[in-house]
Amino acid sequence: MFCESCGASIPDGQSFCSNCGAAAPVQPAPQAAPQPVVQPVQQYAEPAPQPVQQYAQPAPQPVQPVQQYAQPVQQAQPVYVQPVVAIPAQPRKSSGMAIAGLIMGIFAIVLCWFPVVNWILGLLGLIFSIIGIAKKNGGAKGAAIAGLILTILGAILSIAMFGAIMGTSLNQYVEQAESAASAIAETTY
Repeated sequence: MFCESCGASIPDGQSFCSNCGAAAPVQPAPQAAPQPVVQPVQQYAEPAPQPVQQYAQPAPQPVQPVQQYAQPVQQAQPVYVQPVVAIPAQPRKSSGMAIAGLIMGIFAIVLCWFPVVNWILGLLGLIFSIIGIAKKNGGAKGAAIAGLILTILGAILSIAMFGAIMGTSLNQYVEQAESAASAIAETTY
Protein backbone atom coordinates (compact mmCIF):
# COMPACT_ATOMS: atom_id res chain seq x y z
CA MET A 1 0.00 0.00 0.00
CA PHE A 2 1.22 3.54 -0.77
CA CYS A 3 0.77 6.87 1.04
CA GLU A 4 -1.71 9.22 -0.62
CA SER A 5 0.30 12.29 0.49
CA CYS A 6 3.89 11.50 -0.42
CA GLY A 7 3.69 8.23 -2.36
CA ALA A 8 5.99 6.31 0.03
CA SER A 9 5.43 2.61 0.60
CA ILE A 10 3.55 1.75 3.81
CA PRO A 11 3.95 -1.77 5.18
CA ASP A 12 0.77 -3.75 5.82
CA GLY A 13 -0.65 -3.29 9.28
CA GLN A 14 0.85 0.17 9.79
CA SER A 15 -1.69 2.97 10.17
CA PHE A 16 0.66 5.94 9.52
CA CYS A 17 3.17 6.81 6.84
CA SER A 18 6.69 6.68 8.30
CA ASN A 19 7.85 9.31 5.76
CA CYS A 20 5.29 12.12 6.17
CA GLY A 21 3.14 11.02 9.12
CA ALA A 22 -0.16 11.02 7.19
CA ALA A 23 -2.79 8.42 8.00
CA ALA A 24 -2.56 5.32 5.89
CA PRO A 25 -5.48 4.77 3.50
CA VAL A 26 -7.96 2.17 4.68
CA GLN A 27 -7.67 -0.91 2.62
CA PRO A 28 -10.89 -2.63 1.87
CA ALA A 29 -10.99 -6.11 3.25
CA PRO A 30 -10.54 -8.77 0.64
CA GLN A 31 -13.91 -10.25 -0.19
CA ALA A 32 -14.15 -13.86 -0.70
CA ALA A 33 -14.86 -14.91 -4.19
CA PRO A 34 -18.37 -16.19 -4.44
CA GLN A 35 -18.36 -19.91 -4.43
CA PRO A 36 -20.34 -21.60 -7.05
CA VAL A 37 -23.44 -23.19 -5.69
CA VAL A 38 -23.40 -26.83 -6.37
CA GLN A 39 -26.65 -28.57 -6.20
CA PRO A 40 -26.36 -31.89 -4.69
CA VAL A 41 -27.49 -34.83 -6.59
CA GLN A 42 -30.62 -36.15 -5.14
CA GLN A 43 -30.16 -39.30 -3.37
CA TYR A 44 -32.24 -41.14 -1.07
CA ALA A 45 -31.56 -38.78 1.73
CA GLU A 46 -30.78 -35.19 1.41
CA PRO A 47 -27.74 -34.12 3.19
CA ALA A 48 -27.93 -31.09 5.40
CA PRO A 49 -27.03 -27.87 3.66
CA GLN A 50 -23.56 -26.59 4.38
CA PRO A 51 -23.43 -23.30 6.10
CA VAL A 52 -22.03 -20.46 4.01
CA GLN A 53 -19.21 -18.70 5.72
CA GLN A 54 -19.25 -15.00 5.54
CA TYR A 55 -16.22 -12.97 6.35
CA ALA A 56 -16.75 -9.94 8.44
CA GLN A 57 -14.80 -6.82 7.76
CA PRO A 58 -12.25 -6.04 10.41
CA ALA A 59 -13.28 -3.36 12.79
CA PRO A 60 -11.80 0.01 11.86
CA GLN A 61 -8.87 0.95 14.01
CA PRO A 62 -8.92 4.30 15.68
CA VAL A 63 -6.84 6.88 13.84
CA GLN A 64 -4.21 8.54 15.95
CA PRO A 65 -3.80 12.26 15.34
CA VAL A 66 -0.56 13.36 13.72
CA GLN A 67 1.56 15.28 16.15
CA GLN A 68 3.30 18.29 14.72
CA TYR A 69 6.59 19.09 16.38
CA ALA A 70 7.55 22.72 16.18
CA GLN A 71 11.05 23.94 16.77
CA PRO A 72 11.25 26.37 19.65
CA VAL A 73 11.70 29.89 18.41
CA GLN A 74 15.18 31.13 19.17
CA GLN A 75 15.82 34.75 19.63
CA ALA A 76 18.57 36.15 17.47
CA GLN A 77 21.79 36.95 19.23
CA PRO A 78 22.75 40.62 19.13
CA VAL A 79 25.47 41.30 16.61
CA TYR A 80 28.41 43.27 17.93
CA VAL A 81 29.80 45.72 15.44
CA GLN A 82 33.20 47.07 16.27
CA PRO A 83 33.30 50.84 15.94
CA VAL A 84 35.52 52.22 13.23
CA VAL A 85 38.01 54.73 14.52
CA ALA A 86 39.60 56.98 11.93
CA ILE A 87 43.26 57.58 12.62
CA PRO A 88 44.74 60.47 10.72
CA ALA A 89 47.54 59.39 8.42
CA GLN A 90 50.99 60.44 9.46
CA PRO A 91 52.83 62.18 6.66
CA ARG A 92 55.95 60.35 5.56
CA LYS A 93 59.01 62.05 6.84
CA SER A 94 61.46 62.58 4.08
CA SER A 95 64.83 64.12 4.32
CA GLY A 96 65.38 66.97 1.91
CA MET A 97 69.09 66.89 2.74
CA ALA A 98 69.37 63.24 1.67
CA ILE A 99 67.64 63.95 -1.64
CA ALA A 100 69.83 67.03 -2.22
CA GLY A 101 72.95 64.92 -1.48
CA LEU A 102 71.81 62.32 -4.03
CA ILE A 103 71.20 64.96 -6.70
CA MET A 104 74.59 66.59 -6.05
CA GLY A 105 76.26 63.15 -6.27
CA ILE A 106 74.62 62.49 -9.65
CA PHE A 107 75.75 65.90 -10.96
CA ALA A 108 79.27 65.27 -9.59
CA ILE A 109 79.55 62.14 -11.74
CA VAL A 110 77.98 63.71 -14.84
CA LEU A 111 80.13 66.86 -14.67
CA CYS A 112 83.38 65.20 -13.59
CA TRP A 113 85.42 66.81 -16.44
CA PHE A 114 84.79 70.34 -15.10
CA PRO A 115 87.19 70.44 -12.15
CA VAL A 116 86.06 73.55 -10.30
CA VAL A 117 82.32 72.87 -10.80
CA ASN A 118 82.79 69.28 -9.74
CA TRP A 119 84.64 70.23 -6.57
CA ILE A 120 81.81 72.57 -5.54
CA LEU A 121 79.15 69.94 -6.34
CA GLY A 122 81.19 67.25 -4.58
CA LEU A 123 81.60 69.36 -1.46
CA LEU A 124 77.86 70.20 -1.33
CA GLY A 125 76.89 66.56 -2.04
CA LEU A 126 79.20 65.35 0.71
CA ILE A 127 77.73 67.80 3.26
CA PHE A 128 74.07 67.11 2.34
CA SER A 129 74.56 63.32 2.33
CA ILE A 130 76.26 63.29 5.74
CA ILE A 131 73.46 65.43 7.22
CA GLY A 132 70.84 63.10 5.64
CA ILE A 133 72.52 60.04 7.17
CA ALA A 134 72.89 61.70 10.58
CA LYS A 135 69.17 62.62 10.89
CA LYS A 136 67.40 60.22 13.25
CA ASN A 137 63.91 60.61 11.79
CA GLY A 138 64.95 60.91 8.16
CA GLY A 139 63.06 58.55 5.93
CA ALA A 140 65.53 58.60 3.04
CA LYS A 141 68.71 57.15 4.50
CA GLY A 142 69.18 54.99 1.42
CA ALA A 143 69.14 58.10 -0.77
CA ALA A 144 71.68 59.77 1.53
CA ILE A 145 74.02 56.77 1.36
CA ALA A 146 73.67 56.60 -2.44
CA GLY A 147 74.40 60.36 -2.64
CA LEU A 148 77.53 59.91 -0.52
CA ILE A 149 78.81 57.07 -2.72
CA LEU A 150 78.08 58.98 -5.94
CA THR A 151 79.78 62.10 -4.58
CA ILE A 152 82.92 60.14 -3.69
CA LEU A 153 82.94 58.44 -7.13
CA GLY A 154 82.50 61.84 -8.81
CA ALA A 155 85.44 63.24 -6.83
CA ILE A 156 87.64 60.27 -7.79
CA LEU A 157 86.69 60.63 -11.47
CA SER A 158 87.34 64.39 -11.35
CA ILE A 159 90.77 63.90 -9.82
CA ALA A 160 91.62 61.21 -12.39
CA MET A 161 90.52 63.43 -15.29
CA PHE A 162 92.30 66.46 -13.87
CA GLY A 163 95.46 64.37 -13.50
CA ALA A 164 95.15 63.00 -17.05
CA ILE A 165 94.61 66.47 -18.50
CA MET A 166 97.46 67.95 -16.49
CA GLY A 167 99.72 65.03 -17.35
CA THR A 168 99.20 65.39 -21.08
CA SER A 169 99.46 69.18 -20.88
CA LEU A 170 102.64 68.98 -18.84
CA ASN A 171 104.18 66.48 -21.26
CA GLN A 172 103.37 68.76 -24.17
CA TYR A 173 104.79 71.73 -22.29
CA VAL A 174 107.96 69.84 -21.44
CA GLU A 175 108.36 68.68 -25.05
CA GLN A 176 107.84 72.20 -26.33
CA ALA A 177 110.31 73.54 -23.80
CA GLU A 178 112.89 70.93 -24.77
CA SER A 179 112.46 71.59 -28.47
CA ALA A 180 112.71 75.33 -27.88
CA ALA A 181 115.81 74.82 -25.76
CA SER A 182 117.42 72.63 -28.38
CA ALA A 183 116.56 75.16 -31.09
CA ILE A 184 118.14 77.93 -29.06
CA ALA A 185 121.15 75.76 -28.38
CA GLU A 186 121.68 75.08 -32.05
CA THR A 187 121.41 78.69 -33.04
CA THR A 188 123.86 79.88 -30.44
CA TYR A 189 126.61 77.41 -31.17
